[in-house]
Amino acid sequence: MLDENFRNEYLQITPAGAYYATVSSEPDDARALLLQLLSAEIALPYSEELIEELTDLDQEQASDLFNKLREKGFVELNENPVVVVDEVVEKMLPELLPLLSNTGRVALADDQGFCLGASGFDDTHAEALSALAADVISLHERHLPLLNRELSFSGESWGMLDPIGQSQVGFWVVHMGSQKFMLIVDEMPKLNQQAFVNLLSVLARRYLDY
Repeated sequence: MLDENFRNEYLQITPAGAYYATVSSEPDDARALLLQLLSAEIALPYSEELIEELTDLDQEQASDLFNKLREKGFVELNENPVVVVDEVVEKMLPELLPLLSNTGRVALADDQGFCLGASGFDDTHAEALSALAADVISLHERHLPLLNRELSFSGESWGMLDPIGQSQVGFWVVHMGSQKFMLIVDEMPKLNQQAFVNLLSVLARRYLDY
């Protein structure tokens, strides 16, 4: 699969990999492997045998899949193990959410409109936006055949744009198995960073069941 030199390195899912893993619930081998890496409770040292075990594929298929994920920038191999934060979701949200927007205003809601946590928004606005997020999820589900199948649009996220097309507020869907969440981000999202991976990792460890 890879040179023996990589056997002393650790698997690291990237922000792009975390996004792909949770942007849809459509099953595929890549998403299944990424979700397992995302929900890992310890740093995982790379080995061919581990990839085969996690993917339940033969050596050649597992090798091809892992190499494709590396080429896409979905996973990396690092000399230092990833620090897996062992905290409950509620304790992590105040630290992670403000890092995901250029204004620090972010909320996380479930598909029933319950606000799990918020940063920068007052309680009334956070709860109202969470209720709106549930409506957005329901709206997309009703029109999914048109949007994602007939028109081949990817993802299920929505946004309110200003006159020049920049986001005023974005609603970013996160799939965790059968559970859906909505990340509500004020203005410019900052998802291409470790805080985004850490948030999805905490959610995966709590809500994914294998």
